[in-house]
Amino acid sequence: MESFVQEFQGDHEKDSDIVITIDGDSGAGKGTIADYIASKLGLYHFSASDVFHSIAEDRGISHVELAQKADKKVDLEVDRRTLERGLENNCVIDSRIASWVLGEYSDLRIYVTADLEERAKRIAAREDISYEKALEDTEKRDEENSRRYKEYYGINTGEMDIYDVIIDNTDMSISEQEKQLDKILEKKFEERLRKQN
Repeated sequence: MESFVQEFQGDHEKDSDIVITIDGDSGAGKGTIADYIASKLGLYHFSASDVFHSIAEDRGISHVELAQKADKKVDLEVDRRTLERGLENNCVIDSRIASWVLGEYSDLRIYVTADLEERAKRIAAREDISYEKALEDTEKRDEENSRRYKEYYGINTGEMDIYDVIIDNTDMSISEQEKQLDKILEKKFEERLRKQN
């Protein structure tokens, strides 16, 4: 097994039985899906932003200060720690590129997406900002993230063939999304679901 990111390839010991990775852009609903799956399967859930915050804490600075200093070295550290946590814990990880970082160590790789306009609406509501501001910020963030991952790792975030499941929830209610997830989980983790019930 190996990571799909060259920097993290090599021999890694996997102590976890189940790792599920959920990728997607801002406002796509990664955290919502991760929370639901973690609850259904009794797994630990963390996000790349949790790892980012832990790095800031280790350095004795705020996450805002770390964000201002962020460069390839910081991104590599976030992704390295994400890989390590995933290999050590039965977990669900949400991130923009967790499926790339965990690669074959991930037992289920999900990509979640929604139209830019819908994602901007969700972000505006979540962050209590105007729709116009959310739309502008989200578009810029998408472009910047794509540029960084291409430059740092050679990753084309538009490449979907690494994913087991792609969910477009633009016009999907939470209950519809959960029904779709239930089918996926029942097919892939039937035994674990039985133990949870």
